[in-house]
Amino acid sequence: MGAGHAHAHGSPLGFTGERVLPDDPDWAWCFQAHKFGYDDLAARVPPGARVLDVGSGEGYGVDLLSRKATLVMGCDYSFEAVAHARTRYGTERKAWLVADAQRLPFGPGSFDIVSSLQVIEHFRETDEHLRGVALALRPDGFHYCATPNIDQMGAQEADNEFHLRDFTAAELRADLERHFAEVEVVGMFYDGSSPRVQAMRAAEAEEERYRPKLARTEHLLARLPGPARVRLRPLLRRMFGIPIMDADAARNAITAADYVAREPAEESFCLIAIARAPRS
Repeated sequence: MGAGHAHAHGSPLGFTGERVLPDDPDWAWCFQAHKFGYDDLAARVPPGARVLDVGSGEGYGVDLLSRKATLVMGCDYSFEAVAHARTRYGTERKAWLVADAQRLPFGPGSFDIVSSLQVIEHFRETDEHLRGVALALRPDGFHYCATPNIDQMGAQEADNEFHLRDFTAAELRADLERHFAEVEVVGMFYDGSSPRVQAMRAAEAEEERYRPKLARTEHLLARLPGPARVRLRPLLRRMFGIPIMDADAARNAITAADYVAREPAEESFCLIAIARAPRS
């Protein structure tokens, strides 16, 4: 299944639901949401910085950050992901390493910035991970962390087999404050002034008219893995007499520029934390 899906969309990694790929049109909205985090971080990277991206996955984020930083080290536990990233994005101003996010192998003060975008929710215990992050940072460096906000997730979004621990804003702040003296938490929101966001909202309102029938299809799909749900959803909708919706197309037209980071974090669908003054 993975290889076939990969061939269809051009990525040798294939879609499993664990990591985001830039080449999958069915999940373009998800990729753009993830990319916003890297864009937001890149705007904060000073020239000449050394950056560690933990859980670098497919590698697109490391590539983006390398346009500002002197060096970006991408590390991921997956040999396959690291090999793919090294081949696709090269090594100019980039380095790649297979490493466990909960046992980071870096010495004190190795980096000016350590990022982990949509990573911390993938393991139950965070202290070893954050202790390693704090240790790897220079005293004047900062940690950039992004993770979904469980308080704003629907049942379908929360049903992710790869997420072992989801966070509220308060929980993320508390975990970070054990390892950093200064923690700021904001949230990721749609930019309501964007024409693409307005078109998506209108399409979603039309979709709401068919909500009862849509709920029946989602119930049938609930036990299937993410890739299978994506492929079978249109078929089931036709079987239930639900007209072809353009809400999915409208969502997939959203770009990273259609999001903003602001307060209050508690009302956002994704939390963004910036932690400074490591305690290690």
